[in-house]
Amino acid sequence: MTTTEDDVRAFILAHLETRLTEVGVDGTKLSDESDLFAEGVVDSLGVVEMIAVVSDRYGIEDDWDDYDPNDLLVIGAFCRFVVDKARQRARTQP
Repeated sequence: MTTTEDDVRAFILAHLETRLTEVGVDGTKLSDESDLFAEGVVDSLGVVEMIAVVSDRYGIEDDWDDYDPNDLLVIGAFCRFVVDKARQRARTQP
């Protein structure tokens, strides 16, 4: 199964559905440039949680060292990074 940016985005938005509602953010209107931290959707603990749930879901594990911290939760960059790492992992699996 190929992981797409849309898959990752849908997973993230589903995971954050309650929080998006609480802060009044419509997940369907978030652009690729939307920063979930800057929008108030996640705080610093939420960032750690997002990395953990996405890592578990897509098998990324400890591959976050080369992720640009300036794009930490810019949704488009985040989704592209996850897809790239998931594809790399799939190529190395027997």
